[in-house]
Amino acid sequence: MSFFFIQLSDPQFGLFESHGLAPGDGTFPETPLYEKAIASANRLKPAFVVVTGDLVQDSNDPVQHAELMRITGQLREDVPIYFTTGNCDVGNTPTRESLRIYREKFGYENYSFDAEGSHFVALNSSVCLDPSEVPDEWDSLLEFLGQDLERNAADATHSVIFMHHPLFSDAPDQPDDGNKIIPRALRMPLLEVLRKHGVSGAFAGHWHSNNYTSDGDMLMITSGPVGYPPQDDPSGLRIVKVYDDRIEHQYYGMDDVPESVTL
Repeated sequence: MSFFFIQLSDPQFGLFESHGLAPGDGTFPETPLYEKAIASANRLKPAFVVVTGDLVQDSNDPVQHAELMRITGQLREDVPIYFTTGNCDVGNTPTRESLRIYREKFGYENYSFDAEGSHFVALNSSVCLDPSEVPDEWDSLLEFLGQDLERNAADATHSVIFMHHPLFSDAPDQPDDGNKIIPRALRMPLLEVLRKHGVSGAFAGHWHSNNYTSDGDMLMITSGPVGYPPQDDPSGLRIVKVYDDRIEHQYYGMDDVPESVTL
């Protein structure tokens, strides 16, 4: 069974302003970009939309959160949307309080769902990046991932992971690289679980630019931003096509999204 979904990443309301690039009148340059992304989803009718983290720049700013949710509410009712936690949403070093606040707004951040015969898992990669303040959350995340894939992966056409931070940028065993990727000491236990269960791909954001690599047959896709684009890649979205024997994907600038998707 073939289908497609749309990956959005880093709408990050307030980031333009933090760089001094907003008009200062209470409006967000991110607004028309996220509106275009939601309008594209309404037109294309994917199986679902996933947003891989950094939903807003300041998780304590109610105006940023309200604008995110106002535009999200424009998505057609028959297209589910799933949020994944970013470092701006719970902190570079998550705390019990930052996780509590996030969960009050969005619910528990490690979860899974099924679509069209495939299985999808969302993970809080900020906990994977630095669990020093919440070590039990790392233990729970790893246990959840293993148990979830044990129950669901064998019967799924594909299993796919969504997270904000990429697992790696070049090679699975590469050295640590600051907060750009999951540190090796935590990355390798995650990869062990993903390899065991034959996960087809991991989709992330965080960099505001695109990067493509793999671990054997597992894709490691880092996607550009809906919002502020500081590098060469424009603000945009990714269309991911899922076939029985493969996964294909392409990133589109927000003004270049196709009128329809052919499978």
